[in-house]
Amino acid sequence: MGRPTFVWAHGLLSSVAHEDQAGLFDWSGLDDVARVVRYDTRGHGTADALYEERAYRWSAMVDDMLWAAGDGPFVAGGVGMGAAVAIYAAIRAPRRVQALVLALPPPAWETRTSAADAFRSAACEVEGAGISGYERWLRAQVRPPVRVAVHHLRRMEHRVMAAILRGAARSDLPSRNEVGGVVMPALILACDGPERPVATAEALTELLVLSELHVAHDLAGTGEWPTLVRDLLSELPQWE
Repeated sequence: MGRPTFVWAHGLLSSVAHEDQAGLFDWSGLDDVARVVRYDTRGHGTADALYEERAYRWSAMVDDMLWAAGDGPFVAGGVGMGAAVAIYAAIRAPRRVQALVLALPPPAWETRTSAADAFRSAACEVEGAGISGYERWLRAQVRPPVRVAVHHLRRMEHRVMAAILRGAARSDLPSRNEVGGVVMPALILACDGPERPVATAEALTELLVLSELHVAHDLAGTGEWPTLVRDLLSELPQWE
């Protein structure tokens, strides 16, 4: 019997290389319990760039995750934008997705408006002044909706970055009814703080009937997340 496949999607304006450089998540301890698949989402990192904002709506980006997963069942996971993509994957392919790992789920539904407005504002700055405009926009934010190391974005074409931001502005989680119809184990990971409010994580825990919520209260607490993911993967049925 083989190990389950764990597909991990990075956050907005991040990439596999950025996560590694920043030391955001360490999945090296999962090798004996799962086959870990990480990928750069369209327009990010080494992935092909597109210029239409509709290509970067989260409901469309699920195609990248399903392609990365290959054939057969898998556990869908991600952080921020990647968490949203994982939920869309579970709705699109419920017979393939065994479980969910949702880290730092983004503002959603009635709390989405301010985040969407911020992304539209950031896109305008990028269109006007490229990465320097984005840096200026970040400095002006009291609570930036995205925390990124800006230096890794300097290799990104500004037209692509603007399209990604506009796609995020036009995106949201699936409706509550759709989320409530997802029946599979779900590990929800949140970090209590002004930049990452736990409201969405708590709402998802209410909607997903087989979910388990863990809230870290500081950065050190997030270091326990790989162990929690390992425990989830270890409990899943094994597949040929």
